[in-house]
Amino acid sequence: MEDILKDLAQAKPPTPEVDPERMESDLARIVFLPRERPARKLFVRRFAPLAIIGAVIVLAVVLLPAPPQPVQPAAPPKWWHALTRQSSIMIVGDPADPYAVHLDSKTDRWLAANQQVTVIQKEGDVTPFSLDRGLEWEAAGKPETVPQVGGTHSVRIGPMKPAVQKTAVSGFQMSLHSQTRFDSLESLPADPQELKKALETIVGKDTYRIGSVAMELISSNVRADQRRAAFELIKTLDGARFLGDVTVHVERAGIGVAIPAPPTFQFSDVETQLVISKETGLPISKRDVITTSQFGLPAQMPISEEEYLLLEEVAFEPIVPLDVPVNGEVESPIIER
Repeated sequence: MEDILKDLAQAKPPTPEVDPERMESDLARIVFLPRERPARKLFVRRFAPLAIIGAVIVLAVVLLPAPPQPVQPAAPPKWWHALTRQSSIMIVGDPADPYAVHLDSKTDRWLAANQQVTVIQKEGDVTPFSLDRGLEWEAAGKPETVPQVGGTHSVRIGPMKPAVQKTAVSGFQMSLHSQTRFDSLESLPADPQELKKALETIVGKDTYRIGSVAMELISSNVRADQRRAAFELIKTLDGARFLGDVTVHVERAGIGVAIPAPPTFQFSDVETQLVISKETGLPISKRDVITTSQFGLPAQMPISEEEYLLLEEVAFEPIVPLDVPVNGEVESPIIER
């Protein structure tokens, strides 16, 4: 038995033949065989970089400062635009044989809560005319300046030069001529008697001043009921008279009211007449007329007038002549002698 085991231990299997080319081929095949990967691991490894990049982008968007909001342009200021035509008569020349001059021009006015822009003497002109169809100006040699009768100034004959005036103001000024200002026109009463009380606290109890301010209020940027109240107030003033239907400048018709006016340096027996539109309540004309014949002029002749050509609220900036300096010198046709 021991001999058999000893023989088996000493026995050796035959040495296999070595094929180097086959070994290299098998090794290459083993190295490049695809390895099986779980689907989840494959997904994570493939898309993990993209997820990281996305997270970085989101974080950057969150942490970045918000872009500034676009600045909204401020709303343009509201302007009350009034285009009017002024005309007046002045007695000039030799007091023993006087004649008259007619002053005529337009005024463009813009009023806001804190600004006022006015263009005066637009298309202005001063022309002489005879009171009795004579040739007084021609006989005097057609002078460029003529003296006022009863005054201390002279009047320059010929065209006027326009001027632009711009001022910073506080509150609402009702017109170019009135210095009365209100913090708010909206707060003024729409009842005639209450409105009268409100105006008396500003201008006193003088009848003509109250009537003048009420007339200016009618031409301002107020509500329709406030305009009606102002007109009714004027009708109740001492000495006032209702004119009924009135036609001015041939084609413009409305209803009118008149109040006694103080005398001027040249005329006495004067009254102020206001004509408004029946439909809108806006003024058509405000004029001073003489109630008696003076200097050869007939009774009810207007010696000064303001005709309202346009009244509107606008949201655009005032339009002024480009060739006229703002707040430059005003060359008035009324000059020192």
